[in-house]
Amino acid sequence: YTQIKEDGVILYDSGKFKLTRRRKLNFAEIKQQAEEYFEDKFKKANSFLRSANHDYTDKDYQMASFHLHQACENYFYAIRLVYTQQNNKQHNLTKLLKSVKTYSNDFIKIFPQDTPEAKRLFELIKSAYVNGRYDPDFVVTKEDIDALIPKVEMLRELTKEISEKKIEE
Repeated sequence: YTQIKEDGVILYDSGKFKLTRRRKLNFAEIKQQAEEYFEDKFKKANSFLRSANHDYTDKDYQMASFHLHQACENYFYAIRLVYTQQNNKQHNLTKLLKSVKTYSNDFIKIFPQDTPEAKRLFELIKSAYVNGRYDPDFVVTKEDIDALIPKVEMLRELTKEISEKKIEE
């Protein structure tokens, strides 16, 4: 909420009230906020994953790639918010992955960069944020989505596992 205070624009000020000063949260407040953040972002990510599966059924592989990107983005946001309560707006999956990979070594199993094909698939899902919606020449095949959906499902499970563990902590 402090980001809103710092970056927001006051539309009207009656002069009768002041925004609360920033303070450190106690553990119960941190836990509650982490639970709320997790629930919100995890639910959104799951919705995007369902949309990707629906697009896949409709053979709309471009939109499936976009929805898979959005699912990944929200899973990463969920993790980052649970661990730090900070969410700088970011759509670049490389940067988002980098921001959360210290919380688990299993991210390398989901998005390895050890082969040209693994790199290509990650670049494809990364570029789907813009190209999946706007570039009619953006090529996404059924095989690409067949390879990406299990990765995003693994990310969902890892997100759930490490976020719930942190919240309990």
